[in-house]
Amino acid sequence: MAAVASRSSLVGALLRAAFPTQRQSAVDFLCALSCSELECIAEFEGAFALESQCMDAVNTYRLLEEFFEPSVSDRWLNPEDRAHKTFLLLAWLEYSGQSSPVVVRN
Repeated sequence: MAAVASRSSLVGALLRAAFPTQRQSAVDFLCALSCSELECIAEFEGAFALESQCMDAVNTYRLLEEFFEPSVSDRWLNPEDRAHKTFLLLAWLEYSGQSSPVVVRN
C-alpha cells in the first residue's frame, strides 16, 4: 500500500511540472514508469527548481550533464542505468512540454 501512495504522490507532483496542454500525454508517460524511474525524474525536477532560483536562465539540458555526473553521485556509476535514466528524462521533458531546442556551439 505504501508503494502505491508513493507512486501516486510522485505522479501528482510531476504532473504539476507539466504544461496544462501536455497533461494527458504526461499522465500516459508517467503511468508506464517504475517507482525508481519516477523518483529519478522527480529528483531532477527538484534539482532544476533549485538551480533556477539561483540563476536567471537555466537550460534543462545543461543541468542533465551535471545531474548524471558520476563524480557527483555514486548512484550513476552504472553506465547502462545512467543512459536509461538520461533517456527517460529527455522523454519526460518532451512529454511534459518542457523541452526546448538544444543549442550546439562550435
